[in-house]
Amino acid sequence: MNKRVIILGVLGIVALAQLGVPVSMIIGHELVLTRGEVFKFRTAPVDPYDAFRGRYVALRLEPTEVEVLGVTLVDHQRAYVLLDRDKDGFVEFVGLSEKRPQAGACIRVEVCLLRAGAYHVILPFDRYYMEESQAPEAELAYREHSRREMRDAYVTVRVLYGMAVLEELYVDGKPIREFLKERAKGGK
Repeated sequence: MNKRVIILGVLGIVALAQLGVPVSMIIGHELVLTRGEVFKFRTAPVDPYDAFRGRYVALRLEPTEVEVLGVTLVDHQRAYVLLDRDKDGFVEFVGLSEKRPQAGACIRVEVCLLRAGAYHVILPFDRYYMEESQAPEAELAYREHSRREMRDAYVTVRVLYGMAVLEELYVDGKPIREFLKERAKGGK
């Protein structure tokens, strides 16, 4: 009887731990979406086709580089990129730090050395997931509006405590779902 109670207790603890990990990840994600600071990232053209990508919009975001003095990092090192906004309200990278700063917005990223004092920043998001039936049309609209002559596609990202969650994809100033509805009705 004693062994049985101990085994059931251990199994209960293991089951709670297994449930606790995904629940804590979901709570963290939702916390960033509800309390995080909003930053807009410009998008850039992306290769038109990738057979392995599935049902999401593949994004290429800008900026991708940051220049810093006095910071020495190695390739593929984790760091925090410090964020600010330009005159148009889009994100700009203003620094790098090995440790999360106590103040100011930042995102945990991976960096690669480009040249002395300049790093390529690998952001933790490059996909915008959406309903399976709308993803191909959204990908087409995104590509059309990311071309050099148009460039009116962007994403909003919520940032809190170094974590970042992609919130929305905008095309022509409208959320992608709204843009697709208008296009289907005969709009742009």
